[in-house]
Amino acid sequence: MIYVVLALSIGIMASISIWAYRNVAPQADRLPMQWSARGEINWRAPRIVAVAASPLLMISLIVIIFIFSRHDHAERNMALLWVSFIGPALQALHMALVARTVENEE
Repeated sequence: MIYVVLALSIGIMASISIWAYRNVAPQADRLPMQWSARGEINWRAPRIVAVAASPLLMISLIVIIFIFSRHDHAERNMALLWVSFIGPALQALHMALVARTVENEE
């Protein structure tokens, strides 16, 4: 069951990435990646990196969880379940912040 949830979560993140690449500031070559506490942009990344960073980080985290919790299946499944819910939510938040920031810059 956990593998179905993981696959669905990765699929959702891939869909968010594809949608964001096509629709969020299509004219911008670089998108914001980090903001300061005052709301100023700290740095920007190339468009493809900005939309692919979250899914790649999530997949990396899944691999790390599999490596370090291979003996305790209940702990592994709980960690993977949390990651599968938090990953897409954080990516959607990031893309919403990017869209808002780019819109306000225009």
